[in-house]
This record gives sequence, C-alpha cells and structure tokens, in this order.
Amino acid sequence: MKDLFDKCQFGNFELNSRVLRTGIWETQKEEGGFLSNEVFQKYEDIAKSGVGAIISEMLILDSRDRFNDYSVNINHKNFIKDYREINEIAHKYNVPVLGQLAFFFYNDGLNQKVEANDISLEGIRRLQAEIIMAVKKLSFAGFDGVQFNLGNNFYLARFINPYFNQRKDNYGGNTFNRLRIILEIIKIIKDNYDLHINCKINPIDVRKGGMTPEESLEICKLLEEYGADSIQITARTISYVGDKESHPFIDFASKLGDELNIPVVLGGTLRDSETINDILNKTNVDFVSMSKPFVAQADFLSEWKLNGRGTAICQSCNNCYSKKTSTCFKY
Repeated sequence: MKDLFDKCQFGNFELNSRVLRTGIWETQKEEGGFLSNEVFQKYEDIAKSGVGAIISEMLILDSRDRFNDYSVNINHKNFIKDYREINEIAHKYNVPVLGQLAFFFYNDGLNQKVEANDISLEGIRRLQAEIIMAVKKLSFAGFDGVQFNLGNNFYLARFINPYFNQRKDNYGGNTFNRLRIILEIIKIIKDNYDLHINCKINPIDVRKGGMTPEESLEICKLLEEYGADSIQITARTISYVGDKESHPFIDFASKLGDELNIPVVLGGTLRDSETINDILNKTNVDFVSMSKPFVAQADFLSEWKLNGRGTAICQSCNNCYSKKTSTCFKY
C-alpha cells in the first residue's frame, strides 16, 4: 500500500512524502522587489510540514512580462541572495526546491510580445540563451532543479502547441520540431549542470487544432528521452472537463506512469488525504502536487501527518489565483 507520507525516490532525491507544493504568484514583496520576511517564514512552514519537494512561485525573465507585478523576476538584483537563503531553509528539512520558469511574453529585441510564428531563428537562440542563463542563476542560488512550465497558457506552452505554431522551419510542423526549442535547452542543461529537470504540461488543449492527449503523451516521451527527470500534469482552467466527481486527468496521468520511466506528478483539485491515497493506490500515479491549499495554510501537512488523515481548509474559491495574490482571502 502506498501512502502520501511514504519516503520515496524522486529522481536522485529521497523525499519525505509524495506531495509536491507548487507555487503560483508571489506578491509578498517589499518596495524594490525584495522578498518580505513573510516569504522566508512561509517556506520554512512548508518545508518542515512534511512536504516532499517545493516548486517555487513563477519566475519570469522580463520586467515587462504580463505577470511581473505578481511574480519574481529572476534578473532582480537580489534574486540570488534571497533565494539562496530560502533554499538553505528548505534544505534544513531535507526538502529539495525547483525553480519554476513560467514567463508569458518574450521580447526578442524587436517585438516585446513576439509569438511562435514571428520569432526569428536569431530570436529563438536569444531566448534559449536567456533561459540557460536563468538556469545558471538558479544553480548559483542553490536550487536543486528547474521546472519548465510548458503548460497552462504560458509562452513555451503556446510555442509547442500546433494551434499557435505554424512555422515552416525546424521549429514548427511536427511534434518533434515544435518541441525542439526546449529539447535543445534540456540537453545543454544536462551536459553542464547537476539539476533535476521537471516539465509541466497540459494533457489536452480543447482548442480546435490544439494539443490532444495522444500528442501530449508523445511529447512526454520525447522529454524523457532528452533528459527530463519528471513530468507534472497541469491544464488551462477551461480544460477541466468531464465528470466533476473525479479528477479529470487521472486516466491520462496513470497511462503516463505506465509508459514513462520517470516520475509523474498529478496536480489540480486535490484537497484531502483519503482521495490522494486512493489515487496513489488505484493508479500508476506516485506523486501529487498542490498549490492553493498551501496558500490557505502553509503547514497543513503537519496536521495530516499527526492525525493520520486530513482535509485542507482551502475552499477552492480560486480568489488567490484569479486576483493574483500569494495570500488567502479567507485565512
């Protein structure tokens, strides 16, 4: 029997549980963009609660990004200092931390919001170089890995999606070509850094001509082949379709778990230990992720572990996400 508080392997890490915390927004910043003391305390509360691993709030590349006010700019002058301290806090409790790169716009020097069809080959090389430099900063700051957000509706998710990408060169067309931009980055990172690479993807797009579950599965296999260490399932909100009484992507995640040799993380709408343990024992899913429950109560897992079961106080009102804040409106 699997249990959410099993000690288990996740790539090269031995985790304290099967639960990963995924960050979203970071608005607890002081004037000038420095992280507030509340952020450091939040990370300590999460790390000592029994979480397996922490995925940071979204890290962006450009101060002109759509989500700049609600995220952390990896090029901020205090980024390495602040996050080195945060990572040292998490490491005290043997909790690895992955930095989540999740930018919405990209400025190629000519167009502040250049999209997949319009970016030149030189622009692609510039973007890849900026991402690799960002990963270098993550390494300097003591992160244990990087999460590439290839899901939701972020820039790289749009680039690999046939709905948005109709390029006629080696970065468009078939699945491999559209994914080439990130596969090349993964190879360089694997050749130069000792970092865990997690890729966050959408199982389905629900746009006509967009991503299908079959292509998402093919993408995951390519990511594994080129060096990704784990996959996390996510989705655009509109993609959550079907039976509201069960998780909409259990079957897809379970199939991934069967066909991949790397860990698969199922995220979204998980709020109680009974449901999580049921998923762990009835599917090929070995890990789950949660975000909003940690916003409502950073240390809720410690209560679950103490009591042997539990339900998050998060009421899934979605205000923290929709209003783009890293604090809960109720608690």
